[in-house]
This record gives sequence, structure tokens and C-alpha cells, in this order.
Amino acid sequence: MIKVTNLQEMNYIENIALQMHIQKKAEAMMQEYQVENLDDIGCFIVLESEEFTDFPISEMEFVEMLSLKENVFLHGVRIIDDSYGEDIYLPVEVVTC
Repeated sequence: MIKVTNLQEMNYIENIALQMHIQKKAEAMMQEYQVENLDDIGCFIVLESEEFTDFPISEMEFVEMLSLKENVFLHGVRIIDDSYGEDIYLPVEVVTC
């Protein structure tokens, strides 16, 4: 699991497409809320596929399938309180027949 709480920690995300997606989203959120870091508004959590039990679907505000290049992620947002949320990404395999 990688927990991203600032822009420098984005470098730990190995999947470049996901890294770019999260960076754009973080920068937009920081601009919208007029903050200089994510500490005050939330974080991004990138799970490994075997950490699927750490993706609490019942606690999510919403869940979607996010397709980035050749990778697919289950993406959900969990609201912790009125001003703080967690964006969680879980890589999933797509089976085609």
C-alpha cells in the first residue's frame, strides 16, 4: 500500500498512468480548496491487488472502474469527515474471452 499525502510522494507510484492521473487530481483539488498540500483535504491510497480486503466498498461514497491505458483500477472515495477524504485505487485484472 502507498499512501500519498503530498506531491513528492507521487513518485512512489510505479504505474505512470495512475501517477499522472492522481497528480492532476491532487493539483486540481489543492487549487479548488486553496491549500498548498493535501494534509488538510485528504490523501490518495494505492493498494496492491492482494490488498483487496483493504478496499471497504460499503464505506465508499462511490465506486467506479477506472481504465488508464492497459490497466484497470477499482476507484472509490471514502469520506472521513466534512473536510477530509480518501481516494482509494485497487488494481484489478480484466478477463477477456
